Amino acid sequence: MELSKRFGADDVVDFTKGDPVEQIMDLTGGQGADASIEALGFPQTFEAALACLKAGGTLSNIGYHGENPAPLQLDLPAFGLGMGDKTIRTGLCPGGSDRMRRLFSLMTTGKVDPTPMTTHRFAFDDVEHAFEMMATKQDGIVKPLITY
Repeated sequence: MELSKRFGADDVVDFTKGDPVEQIMDLTGGQGADASIEALGFPQTFEAALACLKAGGTLSNIGYHGENPAPLQLDLPAFGLGMGDKTIRTGLCPGGSDRMRRLFSLMTTGKVDPTPMTTHRFAFDDVEHAFEMMATKQDGIVKPLITY
């Protein structure tokens, strides 16, 4: 949560303090969010990301759902019964190389510093261990840095 605020979040929702969807609805005066991002790949987080959207909102699903063979459920009331004009987008990085050039430009000019997200460093020989830690969220890992 501290890292989110450091990167510019105005509000941070703490799932340990209650239902995140209810917290987001409270923060938005019952309207819901313009956009949500599902980045974990869990059915519960997908459903919550959809449920907290306002009509016309966009859910960007970048989480990998391959660990759970069951289909994702689409809650029809959360989807506005098909009439809520909600968009679900998938894909990791729309814009390809152009977007990456812009991101790297922000980093090289110092406007964005991604290093606070790097919580652990690993040699290339330990890459499997790094992925295991990411999968199990061990030791407060956010992003590992793999060095060659």
